[in-house]
Amino acid sequence: MLPQQAGTPTVAAATFYAVNSRTVSRTLRHSDGAATLFADVRFPAGSLASLDGAPIGAGDSVRITVTPDADTYGVTLSPAGLAFAAGARPTVTLSYVRYGDLEAGLDSPRYPDVLSYATALDVWREVSVDRWAAAVGSGGTGSDAVSASLSGGGRYVAAAPR
Repeated sequence: MLPQQAGTPTVAAATFYAVNSRTVSRTLRHSDGAATLFADVRFPAGSLASLDGAPIGAGDSVRITVTPDADTYGVTLSPAGLAFAAGARPTVTLSYVRYGDLEAGLDSPRYPDVLSYATALDVWREVSVDRWAAAVGSGGTGSDAVSASLSGGGRYVAAAPR
């Protein structure tokens, strides 16, 4: 997982309602003077499919909380039982432009330099305790960030294969 540099300013969680009939987005920012981007989450209209197995209607809304990881570039999206429509999945973008500790990749012989490590970063989803899978559509954005589609509630992190 991509760690944050020591002393990185905190990021506050965001709680909001995603309304199934319209696009809703939220941005999480570092508490530095520049309000540096940490994460952007976007829910397109029609993206909410079900909550704990119960269908979500076109006019319904769900209270969402996006909680940033304290030491890594990642977020936890809750409620955990939330599932999204395959054709209109929400997206998350994790921006490590200022506070990402790319030198962490140098601990692996796989990455000879920080650029190699940064290029290998993707968004990964925790599928069970300490078991991870690359998120759908994951990849770099070309601007010190990674983005992917969300498949449901849970934890998503910026990481590269070991």
